[in-house]
Amino acid sequence: MPMPSAPRNICEMAQILLSEGLCTDHSGCLSARMGGRLWITPEDTKLSELTPDALSVVDLATCTPLEGPRPDRRFALHRALYKKRKHLGALLHADPLSILTASRAERDVPPLLDDMAQLVGISARIAQSWPCRGTAPVIAAMRGRNAVLLKNSGALCGAGTFDDAHAVAQVLEKNCKAVIEATFLGGGITINRGEALLMRTVYQLTYARQNTKNVPSMVKVR
Repeated sequence: MPMPSAPRNICEMAQILLSEGLCTDHSGCLSARMGGRLWITPEDTKLSELTPDALSVVDLATCTPLEGPRPDRRFALHRALYKKRKHLGALLHADPLSILTASRAERDVPPLLDDMAQLVGISARIAQSWPCRGTAPVIAAMRGRNAVLLKNSGALCGAGTFDDAHAVAQVLEKNCKAVIEATFLGGGITINRGEALLMRTVYQLTYARQNTKNVPSMVKVR
């Protein structure tokens, strides 16, 4: 029986994230949903050493580990988001310099760039009380968005596919860098909430139409 595509996609994306500096060998965590199962990187395994046959498999319905080594400690959070957000197919943790700095500032990040409003949402909220209060603060902070800042821990980015989740992480890092520089140097102009919401809605509708002609990647959120 051929191996599902999810494990291979996780390993390939892990190498891309490492090469771009979007996560480190030890801090990164990726997962993918296929049917009623969740594939996720194992605890205490370097991303650079991942292989498709050595990932952890978790049952989405029961949150019970099924196969492989012990799953990353964040597997319950990933599972909760997949259960809540039916359009999510891939999640990844990113902690490059600007995203990590923003998560330590403990403030929501507004959109300075059009891409941020379109791909991420009208802001990137900070989930300040995670993990001490469970998964609810993260789910709430990520509502209507494709990324959430985790206090002192970078960001969790998600979308229908790894390509789209990767794009979310790239755009969030670029926007966080712009916000940090604008805060220090002055002169940054934030896209207002109404314009950001319009940009995101138009992007989602356009993206959805394009994908009806191809393979749907389901970047849309609910």
